[in-house]
Amino acid sequence: MSQNPTRHSVIFVLFFILPVVPGLPAPDPATIQPFFPTPSPPATIPAFPEQSDLADCQLDLPDELFHGISNACARKGSNGRERLPRRSRCCPVLAAWLYSAYSGTALSMAGRMTDEPYDLPVLPGDSETCVDNLEKALKGRGMELAGPNETCDMVYCYCGIRLHPLSCPEAFTASNEGKLVGDVSVKRLERDCLSSKKKNNGYEGLGRCSKCLNRLYQLNKEKSGNSSKSDRTSKMHNRDCELMGLTWLLAKNRTAYIPTVSAVFRALMMSPDSSDPQSCSLSSDGMPLAVDSAELDNASSSHAIQSPFHLTILSLSLVYVCVILSSVLF
Repeated sequence: MSQNPTRHSVIFVLFFILPVVPGLPAPDPATIQPFFPTPSPPATIPAFPEQSDLADCQLDLPDELFHGISNACARKGSNGRERLPRRSRCCPVLAAWLYSAYSGTALSMAGRMTDEPYDLPVLPGDSETCVDNLEKALKGRGMELAGPNETCDMVYCYCGIRLHPLSCPEAFTASNEGKLVGDVSVKRLERDCLSSKKKNNGYEGLGRCSKCLNRLYQLNKEKSGNSSKSDRTSKMHNRDCELMGLTWLLAKNRTAYIPTVSAVFRALMMSPDSSDPQSCSLSSDGMPLAVDSAELDNASSSHAIQSPFHLTILSLSLVYVCVILSSVLF
């Protein structure tokens, strides 16, 4: 008598429980590179008069910003509570909108720094003040960017987004009126990064993203290497030029450039070992990055509905096995 329930239990496990396990949701395998990858500088006395101008970190926060961040980063579980979004979906869009909001402050500062040599110490960043301002504005709209835990915030810790004064004198100079002017490489960047009017299912094409990405690398004329500069300093300056180029595009025409800029941010942020990717690729779920993430929301919602269903079957199956084993043993 005792062998039949045991045999039935084994058969039940093999045919009902094991097929369910592969359907369980897998954690997001994507990793993200800190953007900007430098340690937080210690508190310092402003080395230049204009540094004190950044104390308030003026941000331009249009309605589109709240909509874009909400679509990409606002995720609620079945219990109605906010849950942590995927880095590969949320962080690039968050970076694009934050740099767009920061572009006025960043470029006005850059216009006064074009003559400074880039081997000077990195100026203190604006992350803390800017992020505080952004979070306050989001809370005013009923949104909250919750990080993994109380000690890790969404922008700085989870997404690795750092805001700091930018400088790229190889591509940007100041006019006699103090206005920032881009050279011919910047004009080419504007042309190659302009988002296409006709998108594939609402997504920016990978070809446009890859073209913009490689054009971005050409802003720094010394990228081939300068033996007098350390590798770390050179790498930091290269990234400064890339960030400044993207910030320039967002300041010039946010609506026209933010789809491509978001896709480029994703390629840079998801690149392993902070290396320079040569092309843009699909995300881990096979879908391109979308600024307007309505379809991603639908896909995520359907996945969220399936996951509790699988967990329910697994839980009931385990209870059934426990009951059978208990009847056999006792």
